[in-house]
Amino acid sequence: MEAKVLAALDESSGEQQKDNLCGPFWAARVLNESGYSTWDGEPIDQDLIALRVRTLLPEAHAGSDVPPGAVSQTHYRYELATAPVAQSGTSAANLAQAIEAASSGRLSCVSLRGQWNAQRVERLVDEAQELGARLIANLRTGKLWASRPSIEILLAELIGRPVQGPAADWDVGHFVELEMLIRGPKGSLVVVHDSYPSLGWGGRHVQPPRAIADALLRGDGREGGVLAIATKAQEESVKALASRCGLEIGAWDNGTRS
Repeated sequence: MEAKVLAALDESSGEQQKDNLCGPFWAARVLNESGYSTWDGEPIDQDLIALRVRTLLPEAHAGSDVPPGAVSQTHYRYELATAPVAQSGTSAANLAQAIEAASSGRLSCVSLRGQWNAQRVERLVDEAQELGARLIANLRTGKLWASRPSIEILLAELIGRPVQGPAADWDVGHFVELEMLIRGPKGSLVVVHDSYPSLGWGGRHVQPPRAIADALLRGDGREGGVLAIATKAQEESVKALASRCGLEIGAWDNGTRS
């Protein structure tokens, strides 16, 4: 277990996603790190995945598409379709299908949805790590804590003291990886790997399970969920974990028109 944690922390966090390609960014990274570098003769990267899953870029609008501290990156390899802001993004269902197709079915992508709460998030992250499954969460960032809370707040959370988390850095629908669980005497924190190195510490920040649950529930009329990615041989184990956590298996509607 310690070796797996250290290996995760040693991974480069320096690459930033291109604007509005968070889902394709994580799909490409998981595929590449699982040993899949090409799909039908094309190199697997966030641009190829965005094309194949029909990601919709937002039409011209006011405001920024990146969080504080990040620089906009719009040098796409392909021309991608656009849609009104409320309907733009990447379909979670399309993303799951692409991961399985790009791996020729060797990877299984189990879509998890349901009535998220802190206990379900905590158990899912903890036991998925033991199974070797990777969790790509589709959530609302505005329900998370800010990515650099003080050490006093983090320690208070771990020892179970009442704490008011700092307000979120930004508020959009976003894909992130839920990497691991850190346990304290009475509380826990989820290590979140973000596609923006400007957030947290090199792209990693920690969130209480209840904040992750709130972010998955979203509260903005859209749905959130988690893609649990594992080898085909582990698919039934992942589904059994979903059952133990009280989660449903099925795609969710994150508002993307595609």
